Amino acid sequence: MTADPTLYRQAWRRFPTGVSVVTTRSPDGAPYATTANALLSVSLEPPLLLLSVATGGNTCDCLRREGCFGVNFLRGDQADVADFYGRAAPEERRILPEPHTTHESGVALLDDALVGMVCRIEQQVDAGDHTLFVAVVEHVEVREGEALIFHEGRYSSTE
Repeated sequence: MTADPTLYRQAWRRFPTGVSVVTTRSPDGAPYATTANALLSVSLEPPLLLLSVATGGNTCDCLRREGCFGVNFLRGDQADVADFYGRAAPEERRILPEPHTTHESGVALLDDALVGMVCRIEQQVDAGDHTLFVAVVEHVEVREGEALIFHEGRYSSTE
């Protein structure tokens, strides 16, 4: 027996999470971005994080092919960025906000994000309808500001 899917979803809506934009590249080398909040720190030594994305979607396909990605923790005033990449059609996900910088790995980082990280995938695990990517963090940029939070279907900040 498993939990009722509706109740399970309701339960997780009550758990506040930070909001990020994950960047990678499309098959033709163009940037590709999506909003993600299913991230967690796995290890400090070495620095590892886990990203969970829906299996079979464009983001998952891009991550599998590229083997690396950027994580951009959004600031409290970037709800519009989170909302855009959470709803964007695949072709719109190829357009990144300005300003952004392309790291030597080819991964784009958003200059205005609270945190930017470049990650190289070490492991992939199929888990239900999602794929878990365990990645080593190769580069980190940290800036001052408040974090964007998602809770009960709404954005807010840590202010």
